[in-house]
Amino acid sequence: MRLSALVRKEIRLLLRDPHALAVLFIMPTLFLLLMAGAMSSYLQDKPPPLRLALEVPQPSAASELFQAALLAQLPGSSLASDQALPRISLASDFSASLLDVPHQGPHLSYPAQTDAQTRQRLHSAVTIALAQTRLLAYLEDSGALAPDMPLDERLELARQRTQSEIAESQLLSSGSLSSRANASQLSVPAWLIFGMFFVMLPMAAGFQREQQSGTLLRFRCLGLSLGSLVLSKLLPYLAINLLQFVLLLALGVYGLPAIGLPALSLPGNPLAYALLALSLSLATCSLGLFLAAVARSSEQALLLGGGLNIILAAIGGIMVPKSVMPEAMRQLAEVSPMSWALDAFLTLLVGQGSLADITPYCARLLLFAAVLGGGGLLLFTRRVRQTQWTTHY
Repeated sequence: MRLSALVRKEIRLLLRDPHALAVLFIMPTLFLLLMAGAMSSYLQDKPPPLRLALEVPQPSAASELFQAALLAQLPGSSLASDQALPRISLASDFSASLLDVPHQGPHLSYPAQTDAQTRQRLHSAVTIALAQTRLLAYLEDSGALAPDMPLDERLELARQRTQSEIAESQLLSSGSLSSRANASQLSVPAWLIFGMFFVMLPMAAGFQREQQSGTLLRFRCLGLSLGSLVLSKLLPYLAINLLQFVLLLALGVYGLPAIGLPALSLPGNPLAYALLALSLSLATCSLGLFLAAVARSSEQALLLGGGLNIILAAIGGIMVPKSVMPEAMRQLAEVSPMSWALDAFLTLLVGQGSLADITPYCARLLLFAAVLGGGGLLLFTRRVRQTQWTTHY
């Protein structure tokens, strides 16, 4: 009876605090939508089309074939004459020198603002298109190809002669899945995790207010057990974390398509998501309890909690995908519980993982919750017992 009354009290206090509700729900929602939109052209299953410039000093059947083969490697791309575009320059003797050994290929030039991904895509496309053009030149030179064969038939023949079936398998390994995630698969779990960890701020601030106002001392005078008092702090925020988990996943599934972004799909066993939600919620609430017991004022709780959350997010792959981090930063990321949670999410969303595949990550989160929760409980108990009418911070 007393526990339920304390839980209702915590919920009412939280509902009367618009700033806490904004931090827990509005902020991660905005981050999720903004970052998913910002990364939609970088992390996606289908690369964006390119605009290129192609210089052909002496047009010929070979240069025409090269152009068709190049555009076939870059679906949706187009050619233009703008000077500020990546440029492919063919030699004046392009047709005559196709069979030369060694062979000098086209010259590629890039504007300064061209990103590394575009450079790599264009270099690979030019390499394949040139190989197909040289192959057809060899077949024509050896008499195996009719000189009057139409362009589309030549291109199809080149594809058949250069195409191979390559078997692929998905490996579930830490840190490697983010490079294959699209904007929704990476942004939704990343900012969901970030938002859930902010639960430590209202937890710590509420504890400081109760201590400074003398409420904790009144609870002691009423004979409330410390177990009931701690549970009254943990249960409401545990429920809020689970609500955050469900609402932000639902936003990824149903909300992102409404603004033109890829919808988030949730493959795998629902029990895996339930285990991850519970493990992550326990980890965040345990950290919040520890912070509430360590901080000596509301201002200190805000500074420690906000700073710690940002640091864990920065090194844990939330703000910057681990796939683009240097090796030293990837190793440092393994100390962040946000990294464990994000790896578990990517294992489910990208790697098509099962409950067994995310168990090691959930075990880390539960161990983190046990250590921080146990330490926070000891410090919390000491703080409550030492609270007196004359206590000031």
